[in-house]
Amino acid sequence: MAREPALSTARSMDMYVGSEMRDSFSLLDVLYANQLEGESLDPQVVKQTEKNFYRGAPPEWLNFHISEQADSDSGTGTSFIKRDGYDTLKQNIQNKRKLPRISTVKLFHQPGCGGTTLAMQVLWDLRKTFRCAVLTGSTSNIKNIATEVVHLFTAGRRGYQNTVLLLLNDEHILENLQNSIMEKMAEQKIVARMSVAIFLSCVRKDAVLESDCVVLQKVLCDTEKQKFDEKKKELSRRYRDECRQFHGFNIMQTNFSRAYVQQACTVFSTVQRANKPLKTQLAAFLSLLNAYVPGSYLLESQCLAFLKHEESIFSLEDKMKPFSHLIITFQKKVCMAHPLIAQRCTEMISEAGVTRSDTARNFLNCLCRDEIPPRLLGFVKDMLTKREMKIEENPINGDEVREDKEKFSRLILDIQTKECAAQSASVLKMASMIFEHNPFFPQALARIYYLELKDYNQAESWAKEAKKRDPKNSFVADTLGQVYKNHLKNIESSANPREILQLATKAIQAFKDEEQLAENEHGADMKEDGNTKVSNIFNTRGQFGYLQVCNIVYEKLVAQNETWKKVLTKNVSMGSVLETLGDNKLYRFNDLISSLRDEVEKKCIFLNAYLTYSKPGMQKDDPTYIQRDVSSCYDRYTEHLLPDLIKDIMDTFEANVEENMSSSDADTPELYIVNLLNEWLQVNNNSSDIMLLIKNLNHSYEDTYGKYFRSRYLRPLFYLGTDETESRIAPTSSDCFLLENEDATADFINYMTKNDKIFKDLRVQENLLRFHGVVDNYRLFAAIGGRKIMVNANIRDSLWIQRDVSFYLGFTIGGLVAFGIQTKNEGPPRSCDSCGGVMDSNWTVATPECRTECGSSTYRLKSGAGRFRCSVSGLRWVCKTKVSFTYQFRSWEEHRRKLDMVYYKPGGPLMDITVTDGELDEVHLPHWICIGDMFAVNQRQYRTMPTHGIGRWRHLVIKGALSSLNAALCPIFMDILLKNQPEGVQLSVKEHTEAVYQARFKARPELEGLISQMNQKD
Repeated sequence: MAREPALSTARSMDMYVGSEMRDSFSLLDVLYANQLEGESLDPQVVKQTEKNFYRGAPPEWLNFHISEQADSDSGTGTSFIKRDGYDTLKQNIQNKRKLPRISTVKLFHQPGCGGTTLAMQVLWDLRKTFRCAVLTGSTSNIKNIATEVVHLFTAGRRGYQNTVLLLLNDEHILENLQNSIMEKMAEQKIVARMSVAIFLSCVRKDAVLESDCVVLQKVLCDTEKQKFDEKKKELSRRYRDECRQFHGFNIMQTNFSRAYVQQACTVFSTVQRANKPLKTQLAAFLSLLNAYVPGSYLLESQCLAFLKHEESIFSLEDKMKPFSHLIITFQKKVCMAHPLIAQRCTEMISEAGVTRSDTARNFLNCLCRDEIPPRLLGFVKDMLTKREMKIEENPINGDEVREDKEKFSRLILDIQTKECAAQSASVLKMASMIFEHNPFFPQALARIYYLELKDYNQAESWAKEAKKRDPKNSFVADTLGQVYKNHLKNIESSANPREILQLATKAIQAFKDEEQLAENEHGADMKEDGNTKVSNIFNTRGQFGYLQVCNIVYEKLVAQNETWKKVLTKNVSMGSVLETLGDNKLYRFNDLISSLRDEVEKKCIFLNAYLTYSKPGMQKDDPTYIQRDVSSCYDRYTEHLLPDLIKDIMDTFEANVEENMSSSDADTPELYIVNLLNEWLQVNNNSSDIMLLIKNLNHSYEDTYGKYFRSRYLRPLFYLGTDETESRIAPTSSDCFLLENEDATADFINYMTKNDKIFKDLRVQENLLRFHGVVDNYRLFAAIGGRKIMVNANIRDSLWIQRDVSFYLGFTIGGLVAFGIQTKNEGPPRSCDSCGGVMDSNWTVATPECRTECGSSTYRLKSGAGRFRCSVSGLRWVCKTKVSFTYQFRSWEEHRRKLDMVYYKPGGPLMDITVTDGELDEVHLPHWICIGDMFAVNQRQYRTMPTHGIGRWRHLVIKGALSSLNAALCPIFMDILLKNQPEGVQLSVKEHTEAVYQARFKARPELEGLISQMNQKD
């Protein structure tokens, strides 16, 4: 008799749960610690489940139970092969469990290479350690998911919490889900004493830019090949000839062999364009669907209904012969055995004369006419409208790559490439007519017409149809504006001003309508934009599209007559220059022309604030063309440069300081920031005043920008420095002031701001003022003037542990934000074993001379014998005699590719050091991450990772003389040496001499004699 389901606890015990708790999980498929244990299983069901898996069906929990029983020699099944990423994935998960927080472990895999199986295998093997679950429900309501995750984490009696290991396949919800879980924990006042949840993000991707993840590809290593070969023999003994139809397994065992796939699909070589039997058509439908939508399926009932005209009492498998060995039926679902088989079958059918567009239209006509299941509608929508991400090289810098969306779905792109754009339009047109209430098919069809076919009339018609179907969706409405804008952009050069303005009027009105829809939208009313969920995003495409149209109008009109420049900038009225413009009928556009300058100014000011104060994410910036087009439009129509908003705030602040006054009538977030900055300069600042200003700033931000900046990262605008004057306020828009010259590249800044790494730089610490506070119930409170003032945390992961903390304060347009949050150390400063010898009290501070040429600073230092520390960089050195040297900060960018190849990341600033006189005995390079040193145990050398966390210094101790050192590559060189040092070998760095160089070569007396004779002859 089966036992009650049980959940694991942090105390290595199982806790049994009742039906009430089991029924409370509607969005999560919970994997219990004793799943399937003690259950009486039908041997036929077990055997069929195992066969289905090896044929190509998705894994079930029963498959892992069968494998586990086989490993214990008590079952009749066969054990699983764990792919090479298994140990890494499992270890990454275990490592994330150490601290209270929510973490993410990423697994990217190509379709059909076992990624889902690997992820489920890890969950199964960790079910007695974690509380494992798979997110199977809708992701439309993140708060409901968060509620179930928290419920699973806290299930049971007090003190029986345990980490939730959640498998999910939507990487776009990770941040929102994490924030929702934290809010739910705060709402219920739950104190986490361990990791709350670990997200195992399992996403299908053909190409991956990220390096901190496990990647599974369609290729086996030698070890995996050997395991699969052994497994093949085992399955052959057990299933004999049936193994020939284990296509899911055999494709992997043959290392994804194209020859095997071709052989398996030969049955499709007889397909003909005319008189196709129903079973051939159904096989073609399944192939097309699975080839372009991995994980898709048809219901068995749908397939049987489609074949009903063939009188037969046989099963679907019998009816589908000779294709049945390529098709899998599982859990009343039907799909092809493997994505590679689906792709090859689709290609063979196309080669036989039945094109992809033929199959797609037939599929829509036969299976989508009547009411269809919601999942099938989702599959069709993905097949025809989902735009995949692509990776592109930067045309200027080939070492840089970026992700961007394809123009259309993969199927539509393939139809365009292998057939023509008209056929793509034909497929989308049929889908638009069949799914008569869905706005996304006519939206995609309109894009085909205006981007590829340049048929702007048809594009306009279908864009209007899409808007009609979803009249409140601003993202759908955007398509109509894009149609007019592209038509205007590509209008014939011979077009007269009247034609240009007629089209511009339509485009401008479409974008204004879109802007109004965006203003009226609220999160709960939003739908999807084809692929991206936009419920939390404010749509600015209408305002930006308006400016793009204005730029096009300006370029085209001014190119025909310079007088238009004065008209568009309102330096002259349109009516006064009609004769010069050559067309009196242009006056009917007077209202439009008169409104452009003011509208441009208004929209540019908004978008300038939007781009200055916020960005899509902490490490993600808006495309550069947006700022460029906004600035260009403002410059053209107002004849002024776009304001520098941060400079304006600073100018107002400095003026107030100079006149010893404040903006008492503050009514904008900018003016409240000015008042708040002014308050920080007061020696005896009143904490009550500060709290009121912060409160007013928050309210003003919500009223002015809150709706528009939702879901965006608010940029830090100012930091509070250590100076007591107005220079205590350190303004920045890109953090470049924090780093020395060439370090301040965009990629380096993004890397340094991740997890607040930039605030571990000594140069930053010496310039910014550190505050103290406390983390309580997942909120941060700063101690200012004897009061606790709540501030936001730049890194929310810092709020999981209740403790006293210290941090730096910065200002965003939304209020105060804490950066570089660290646990407050009440006792004497702690130092690590590897860095304990470099305490500040043992070092004499030396201030360097600085000389700047062409934007590059060179620091010069001189010292006598002793131990010294540079006051600027933190560089430390030991010398026995006088020494002088220079150093410069260099950029990591030129070494970025080499670092990525070996999965290294910078651990400190890159410094170019040149000794100009004397000798250095030791050099200690500044760094942000301490990875530990070598230590001796029983006279043998071992490597260790320190357990104390982050240290400040990384040692480069060089015994003996060191002169004329160029240390630009020292950090990379020394890390590689230390990390790859064999046991029993001790690193020794010596001066490189000619004698040392020659000693590396084996003596060859005969050859040396011959060389000597040749030299004598010369």
